[in-house]
Amino acid sequence: MENSLTFEQFCDYFNKESTCIDALFASRWPEGFRCPRCQHAGYYFIRTRTLPLYECQSCRAQTSIIAGTIMEGSRTPLRLWFQALFLHAQPNGISALRLSTLIGTTYKTAWLMCHKIRHAMSSADSKVLLSGIVRINCGVYGRPYNPTIFRHPQEQPLLIGASLDNEHQVTHLKIKQVSDRHLVHDRVTPLGSRLFIRDHVSPETKDIDTVLLKFSRNRHRQLIQIGEQASAWMNYIFSGIGPKHLQSYLDQFCFNVNLRFHPYCFNVLLTYCASFPTLTYPQLTGRMDLSAQRRITYHEYLRSA
Repeated sequence: MENSLTFEQFCDYFNKESTCIDALFASRWPEGFRCPRCQHAGYYFIRTRTLPLYECQSCRAQTSIIAGTIMEGSRTPLRLWFQALFLHAQPNGISALRLSTLIGTTYKTAWLMCHKIRHAMSSADSKVLLSGIVRINCGVYGRPYNPTIFRHPQEQPLLIGASLDNEHQVTHLKIKQVSDRHLVHDRVTPLGSRLFIRDHVSPETKDIDTVLLKFSRNRHRQLIQIGEQASAWMNYIFSGIGPKHLQSYLDQFCFNVNLRFHPYCFNVLLTYCASFPTLTYPQLTGRMDLSAQRRITYHEYLRSA
């Protein structure tokens, strides 16, 4: 589905559940049905429910079209899910309040849909590692409140990493919230940067440069500007984000940047949502607040350096 479509044109195209079912089937099983239990290709099509079931001809397991996707367990019609995906695939995304108005659901339903979609974005991005020319710089969400080293509670330290091409243009972006365990006041410890490299940079990468000091003359200004853009985007679209769910919004910003030149963002996002299991409401509300974790002491910082 091309990015050039308007929301109205998109709704006209996906105005029936059957059309959405066909598109979701193609995204979930692009090479044809495979039983989730035994990988057998043959199936019986069962039409007695609102959403079809696929019964494996080998092991007889029955699979719903939304089982194993972020939509599993949802009673929201697929066409509304598709509308939400289309709006999230746009460059600026959408807030839950605005989404609930446009697709006609309650705010709670729209809020949960938004977070499930961001969960798919995060899950897909976790499988892609930075490589080639990699630059990493510290950043902050929330304007600096203090001219000293002491951190204001609303300042959320970040690490911003990017793969660059030979012209030093960003080809892939990752922005990660830093746990308080890897901070001394507002400074990211060397251990924190090593963990970022371990988790988000390909082991074969040789050209890595990391700047952890805010006012280093070697800091990567391009990455600092991207961090400022992410902060401005979250403040404008969502009126500010607390630390508990900050990472999922950062992942959405990175999704928008990484696919900014892709002609079929909706198709990519639909594939993500068809490939990863759902995030339940208890899992979502039970997320750990990174700012609530124990802060590292100065002596622990010296030992990690």
